[in-house]
Amino acid sequence: MNITELIVRFSSVRIPSICQRSLAPPTFSAFHTSAQLNGEPLKKKKRIDPAILRMREERKKRKLEKGIRQLQKHGKKLKPIDEMEVSPTLQKEISTRRRDAPVLTYEICQERAALQRAWTTYRKQMHRSESSMIERVVAAQSKALDELYKESPELYQAAIQPDHTILPFCLKAIVETPPIKGYEVPDGQYEDTTKKWRP
Repeated sequence: MNITELIVRFSSVRIPSICQRSLAPPTFSAFHTSAQLNGEPLKKKKRIDPAILRMREERKKRKLEKGIRQLQKHGKKLKPIDEMEVSPTLQKEISTRRRDAPVLTYEICQERAALQRAWTTYRKQMHRSESSMIERVVAAQSKALDELYKESPELYQAAIQPDHTILPFCLKAIVETPPIKGYEVPDGQYEDTTKKWRP
């Protein structure tokens, strides 16, 4: 058997691609070179006058101190509410609008205190009488309903249903606003009228 026959015989044999990949020797495709990064020469430092450096530092210090003073001055100030602010015209008229409270005599104070005590007693008695009356009515109603349930459960169910004829109130109103004919809806643009406020 010579070499040519061996070559012909083995050339007809096919190895699966998976085996070829697994048996293949490692290649050098995973190796790569990185970019060449050369060091940049250091820039020559400029010599600055120490007086200029000192002036810059003092300027920064003064700026920081000014900011601290502004924060201390306006830090606790709340945002003003227009509805609660007093108009400048009224602030100017405070002295003319100020009125001294009248001095009450001892008799007037005693009369007012007696009137307050009498009113308190009257309201307490009224509250107690109304509460006792409501309790009596509720107790009588529950007792009557219990007796009615013993007699006829159907009448009991009819009795506990709400009575809509006690307050015959019926209201018919427009629940939706009708559309305006020929009205073009704006495209979402609006003018912000909110006042800007800075502390």
